[in-house]
Amino acid sequence: MDIFDDFPNVEQIVAASEFFCQHLKSRKGFEPSLELCLTALSVDLDLHEKLKSAHDARDLAALERLCGYLEQNAWRMNSRFKRMNQAIRSINSENKIMPFVRGERKHPIWAPTRTSTNPNTTDHIRNLALPLGNREDIPLVILHQLGSFQHDTILRKRLNRIFSPDHHTFLINTSGSGKTKLLFEGLCLHWGFYFSCAIDSSDLGAGDFVLAIDDLESNRDWTGHLPFRSSPRYTANLQNNIQTVFRLNSEALLARLLVFKMYLEACSKEGFRHYHRRRWLESQIFPHTLASSFEPYGKLKREIARAEVDDSVIDEAITRTLEDIQRIWDISPGEFFYIVIDEANVGCQKHSGAFEDEYGRYPLLKEIIRSLQRRMGHLPVRFVVAGTIIPREHFQSSSGEWDSFHWCSDTGCFDDPENHRRYISEFLPPQFEKSDTGQLLIHRIWHWLRGRHRYTASFLTLLLDNNFESPHTLLGGFVESLSEYMPPENSEYSVFEKFYTNNWYSSLGSKGLLRRSISTIAMHRTIISFLTTSKGCLDIPGNDIALINEDYGIFLDTMCSRIGLDEPATVAYGANWFKQNPYFTLVKLAGTFAWNYATEIHPSHFALSLALSLALCHGNFSRISDSCTLFGLSASLSDGRLVKFVKVAERLETLDVQFSKDTPDRLVFLAGAPEKVVSWFRHERDEPFCVLPSSSSTGVTLSFCLQLSDERTFWVFVYVPSTFTADSPDFAQDIKEIHPHVIFRDQPEVLTLLDQLPNLNTDVGPSGILRISGSFWVKSATANSIPREEYPAGVLNIEGLDKVTKEVSQDMLMHRLSRIFTQGERMEASHMALPAVARGGDVSVKKRGRSTSTADGAALTSKADGTKVQKSSKGIVTGSGSMTRKSRKGTRSLRTRRNNGNMRDVVTGRASVVVPRTSLVDSTVPSSSSVSPYNLRKRK
Repeated sequence: MDIFDDFPNVEQIVAASEFFCQHLKSRKGFEPSLELCLTALSVDLDLHEKLKSAHDARDLAALERLCGYLEQNAWRMNSRFKRMNQAIRSINSENKIMPFVRGERKHPIWAPTRTSTNPNTTDHIRNLALPLGNREDIPLVILHQLGSFQHDTILRKRLNRIFSPDHHTFLINTSGSGKTKLLFEGLCLHWGFYFSCAIDSSDLGAGDFVLAIDDLESNRDWTGHLPFRSSPRYTANLQNNIQTVFRLNSEALLARLLVFKMYLEACSKEGFRHYHRRRWLESQIFPHTLASSFEPYGKLKREIARAEVDDSVIDEAITRTLEDIQRIWDISPGEFFYIVIDEANVGCQKHSGAFEDEYGRYPLLKEIIRSLQRRMGHLPVRFVVAGTIIPREHFQSSSGEWDSFHWCSDTGCFDDPENHRRYISEFLPPQFEKSDTGQLLIHRIWHWLRGRHRYTASFLTLLLDNNFESPHTLLGGFVESLSEYMPPENSEYSVFEKFYTNNWYSSLGSKGLLRRSISTIAMHRTIISFLTTSKGCLDIPGNDIALINEDYGIFLDTMCSRIGLDEPATVAYGANWFKQNPYFTLVKLAGTFAWNYATEIHPSHFALSLALSLALCHGNFSRISDSCTLFGLSASLSDGRLVKFVKVAERLETLDVQFSKDTPDRLVFLAGAPEKVVSWFRHERDEPFCVLPSSSSTGVTLSFCLQLSDERTFWVFVYVPSTFTADSPDFAQDIKEIHPHVIFRDQPEVLTLLDQLPNLNTDVGPSGILRISGSFWVKSATANSIPREEYPAGVLNIEGLDKVTKEVSQDMLMHRLSRIFTQGERMEASHMALPAVARGGDVSVKKRGRSTSTADGAALTSKADGTKVQKSSKGIVTGSGSMTRKSRKGTRSLRTRRNNGNMRDVVTGRASVVVPRTSLVDSTVPSSSSVSPYNLRKRK
């Protein structure tokens, strides 16, 4: 007890420091200086008070505990950390953490900027309890019922695949597919850190990690682009870059750990609960929850950086803080702590020339993950890295470094109308949902916005902000904002609604299409597929990743192997872009894509394009030579028209097929299985064209029927080889491939069906089949190109078909496309008392043939696919003139670069919004109309 007598008074900090230092010298291992003790008591006033209490009580046990505390926190007592310690004291003095942990402090609730005339609507919106974000005018729909996924069986399984204890995860899918929502939900289920490589305009997220990325270029040791390996500076520059990333990420990690420690200390006083995980997430995405005067994470990161301490001090700080955390909170056996990195695409697009390993140069993201693994890899930690661009080639190694990372695209999408309806219904006022207007709106939202989650969620923000008034006007405007195409039916549904406009959103952007790359060819294929089969493309291989990177396609499976491009809003944008940049003609299709850019075009793509051209060419009687050049016919054929057949009283009757803008009938049947082939040749299908697969090659055969003016009929088979764009086509082989005994050698029953066509003209070839080569390069074709023993036969008249396609109204194609998207909508509208707008009905099918007594007249008959067939004697009516409403703001220029002034964040998340650096560390920046539009969780 002599030391207490030697220092009888420790009221003053100097005397207390001497007392403390003298006692510490008697302990082994840790021997701090008098200066450190003086700094510690000056910085930590609570420590001084506890030291005085232990001295007055002559409590050696308490004194030992204080010695242990000083040893653990000696790094903080460094005089260079003065401003950091001031920030920590400020956070604690505001006393906001404990009330937040207890649930005594609720986040402000969003309310519409305009008052509703219906009090029930106002109450409904208030009861949704949508959090108020930095943009006070826009509701944070992404946070609706935060934490609920873990209680849904299907969604819980999805979370378990992403947040797995067995592996790290790369979560990749298109913008707006719901990645960030899944990350939030996973961090409601598990403890973890939410880092983001970019803060979007909604200001969801902390600033520490973003500052670490932004500070790279201003670091004195940074080299933005490495010299060649032969340079004497190469090794030093590379090591400096790696160390710089490690240091800056360590500063951000330390800032996050310090706040986490304060949060856990508050939780420990109440007893740990499962919901503390969700509130910890909320404190990371709403940083001002814990401090009003500044953003705590960014502030601490900035002050740690300003201290400019040695790397060893940062090492000690992280080690000691982790030890403190583990003393407060012991993670359960078998559980993992999850480090989430969102917006990884930003990290993948930065500094790709600043790093290199044995596999080549790589972007910043790879080094970020490596640096965090160096810091946290010894702990039970799992990484979940999410983005639209994470190139696989950067994460492969023979050493197994990345073997524990699992590639996942399991975000789901709105591909089921009932699930979509249930989601929308969560937000609609009950009375509005039950109304005719509400029911029709739900149908229309499905028709136009199905697919990625953000399309629907973004539109819901408009409905909420407008108190669910003028819903159809809002939907039309929203679709137009996305696709630059106004749905033609919108004027009918919105005629009695108030005019309402909103500038939160902008179009998808054409950057990917302008490259004439896989995105361009896939978009063209999808548009053609919709126009001919009423379906998009769901079979694009996963290695066509550019479709995901450029926000056009979406992964449909869980393992990044299959991409779909079939979202109406996306396809409408692409079609409108093609309308302004005409690539629908056959010459443009093959010439621009295959010849100029060597982009592979699948034969079925060309076959569908041919079907569209042939339907336009032979919708009415026209010369056969308009579509093909024939060799070996004994007599020329009269004019022909496209027909199909229907069984009436066991007899086949002929129906003329007309391509029209107002009838979304399918043109082409894709027959895969043998039984489907037989079904089409039995005339059990409605489509006039059939694409047959080849059993011996990757080519396809387009089949259809023509009827001559003398009522004779015949089959036409066009074989499209896999090399249809080759400049040295093998016309003879094409013709041989489609001899009936070759193509149907495994299906003899089809041969019998071929001969059953009414008034069959067998002069054109065996079984009444006129065989045509589908090779594109026809200028070299002559009568000698095909052996005489294969006559009659022919080649395509590319120029003739191209001429017909050029003449078709692009507006007619857009109108037809929109009708395909909204199949069934007219039926919904018909039973609702909505304003009727007179519109002319175009003819789709005209009945011909022997029987004219069937009691069908011009009546509408339902098809198996739910579309309508109108029988009439009228010819085809080709639409002309603009079917789109002119933009209220005049002609828009296509967006090709990402900027802060547009709200495509909400919809495509294509651009990372640059948040002012001061807002990451200082007081809240007030929102205003000049702030970048909110993005339903997208920087993008």
